[in-house]
Amino acid sequence: MFTKKSLVGLDIGSREIKAVEMVESAGQMQLSALATMPAVDRVDLPQALKEFFSKSGIRTKNVAISLSGQSVVVRYISMPRMTEEELRSSLKYEAEKHIPFELDEVALDCARLERVGVSEPGEENEEMQVLLVAARKEVLDELLGVIRVAGLVPVAVDVDGFALGSAFELSASSRGDGRELDGVTALIDVGGSKTSINIIEDGLSAFSREIYLAGKDFTEAISRRMGVSSEEGDRIKCESTSEDFEVMECVSPLLGDLSAEIHASIDYFENHHERGVDSVRISGGSVSLPGLGDSFEQAFGREVSEWNPLEGIEEVVGSAGVRIPTGNSSSLAVAVGLASRVLDY
Repeated sequence: MFTKKSLVGLDIGSREIKAVEMVESAGQMQLSALATMPAVDRVDLPQALKEFFSKSGIRTKNVAISLSGQSVVVRYISMPRMTEEELRSSLKYEAEKHIPFELDEVALDCARLERVGVSEPGEENEEMQVLLVAARKEVLDELLGVIRVAGLVPVAVDVDGFALGSAFELSASSRGDGRELDGVTALIDVGGSKTSINIIEDGLSAFSREIYLAGKDFTEAISRRMGVSSEEGDRIKCESTSEDFEVMECVSPLLGDLSAEIHASIDYFENHHERGVDSVRISGGSVSLPGLGDSFEQAFGREVSEWNPLEGIEEVVGSAGVRIPTGNSSSLAVAVGLASRVLDY
């Protein structure tokens, strides 16, 4: 009999908290529970999480969480090919050259990126690509403290953009479409306080960036233009459709700015990697905003499509806690990606 493991991907967003529980057995993953709740003040978060988990049908206390923002630095670097032990021993030396923080202030991690186009064994001066990540310990320790006070057990810490990539990989494999990971795909997640970009090249992250222009900025634009409160502006934004031309006029300048920033990132990748982006896939709580998809398509000059991170993932039989949202399921991408870390422990 196979042993089952379970893990909750816990995405603590600025507007909403999402929890997705995955169960793994013999390499197969299934959705066991899913729940969302409005975001709360940081001081109220531990108690809110306790109540959230007790009411949601989630069974495990093991969680994977993520960091984002200016407290996290990501670098893609080239290094001489070496063993994993050698890589770990040289980590601090490399970090000193690439990380703009004092090393005693950050937690460091790295991962080898084996990608097509990197030197093969036997070539002279062979190199390997390495993903280097640094997170400020102060921010990390605060988040871990909140999780533990809530009675939960943090077993993995990721970065939002990488969780986005993990969800895309899981979705492709669950649908039996491994070819979707071939080529270059730009994943764009438009959330409440930021927009995350992760460009996937042949199944591996090749570029990532955060842009601090997202849902709350659209809400502020609507509130200011229409002369209503932030709460009313948020309601109008969430309930708007493609026929709401007044809303589109409110957010059009910001959509232009966001599209230009994302386009600049795509151009940077294409110029430095000498490969074009084949497809653009969007997700996040703000992708249903009127005019967003059209603005992206006009700016990028290519088709843009929304994707569902739950597509192809089976539910556990009798999982009463699963409540598939009828609205924007693409907002669950980060939480799904975090939950997929159940395969790692």
